[in-house]
Amino acid sequence: MSWDIFGNLRKPKKGKEDDPIGDVVESIERFAPRQYCAERELYFYNYKIMRQYLKPLSKLLETLKQKDRLENEPAVFAREVFFQLKEFYDPMDRLSRSEAMQDRGMIEKFKEIFRFFYNRKEVSEKEIHAWLKEGGE
Repeated sequence: MSWDIFGNLRKPKKGKEDDPIGDVVESIERFAPRQYCAERELYFYNYKIMRQYLKPLSKLLETLKQKDRLENEPAVFAREVFFQLKEFYDPMDRLSRSEAMQDRGMIEKFKEIFRFFYNRKEVSEKEIHAWLKEGGE
């Protein structure tokens, strides 16, 4: 008769079945500035528990993890992030794209993304408007 004396010492898996965006969050946390971890959790990751936000949040985070694109093609990347941010914060689609580009709250949230995820505090509104206008509507 053999007994498995080490059977109970294995660590249980971290419940990735319950966390559909866990892998994306892990990859973002590898490069994102540590001082904004609480803000990312509060303003973005926390929304994963609400079903209507899960799909737009997942799309936004998938894009945000592609940090190389910020350096290579900043205008294209910024437009993509902005419109995914709009989808995330406006799930009922009450704002048109042009209204969202003029909305002070959306611009502030967009600036926060660059600060919280890439530690870029110097992004000006002039630069943001140039990025957004470059692609038209």
